[in-house]
Amino acid sequence: MNGIQHIEVSNRNARYEFDLKRNITIVCGDSGSGKTTLYRMIRAFYEQGTSSGVKWTCTGSKNCAVLSDPNLWQQNLKSIKNSIIFIDEGYNFALSEDFAKAIKKTDNYYVFFNREQLPQLPYSVDEIYQIKTSGKKNHTFIKLFTSTDNHIYTKKSAGKKFLYDTVVVEDSKSGYEFYCAYFDGSKITCKTSGSKSKLNKWIQDFTNTNPEKKLLIIADGSAFGSEMNRFMELYKNTKNPSNVTLCLPESFEWLILKSGLLHKAQIKKILENPSDYIDSKEFFSWEQFFTHLLVEQTKSTEYMRYPENKSKLPDYYKQKENAERIIAGIKGEQK
Repeated sequence: MNGIQHIEVSNRNARYEFDLKRNITIVCGDSGSGKTTLYRMIRAFYEQGTSSGVKWTCTGSKNCAVLSDPNLWQQNLKSIKNSIIFIDEGYNFALSEDFAKAIKKTDNYYVFFNREQLPQLPYSVDEIYQIKTSGKKNHTFIKLFTSTDNHIYTKKSAGKKFLYDTVVVEDSKSGYEFYCAYFDGSKITCKTSGSKSKLNKWIQDFTNTNPEKKLLIIADGSAFGSEMNRFMELYKNTKNPSNVTLCLPESFEWLILKSGLLHKAQIKKILENPSDYIDSKEFFSWEQFFTHLLVEQTKSTEYMRYPENKSKLPDYYKQKENAERIIAGIKGEQK
């Protein structure tokens, strides 16, 4: 499945309207926020159809489905194709590695009603929502985390100057190599946490021992969703929160594609509406797609050829003028 799916779910008491842009969407919120009502409406329609009194409409003409039996979810999942599957909180099978493996290569979109982290799933920080209610019966999804134009994220986004003396990135491959080269010779120190799962612990240790340092954190927003709540708790308890900035572009490969270095109109078109081009059956996350796209688009040009395993970044991307164009995607205009 690909493309933005516009959904409307309604009965005589409530109406929900929202868009699903990626294969994994998280809906969170405390009791009474409307999650349970929406799930029950969808489950009633899935099990009883129109006799439930619920109306389901989807611009992509996709069916809805639920996974609710902890003992039969694997069997039931195999029979659901090209649908939007809703999973309520409290079903522990959704927290398992077996579940993550099972939904890879499926052509469904998945919506999780969950306040817990789902670290086994690569979901975007942009696809974590809470429900907003207007009037007595109208409900929609709003992002829990919003960003500035240069992808700076806070719980309530506020513009920040791009000021720091230490940069940490989550990976130790091409992205880290790029930032090390870019900041080489400056007073800025570049470090790596080694992986996404280790990043929050790294930040905690660093800010505890270096509260005076201005830290910029750069990670792949397309897969950072499961770490975001932990980061916000850490951020709230940091000795000097004003010294910590979180920057979440889609991925390093996305920054290269967005820089315009490849001079291809098709890439620009894809970046304007990625949902239309990213098939959930082929790519489990947008980061995977952007890596694939960059590899394919540069494989015939030796000096630009991007390694599929993200090792040894070509010098072309580290040349000063090109590097400035890449980092402009997160640096933005400074005031």
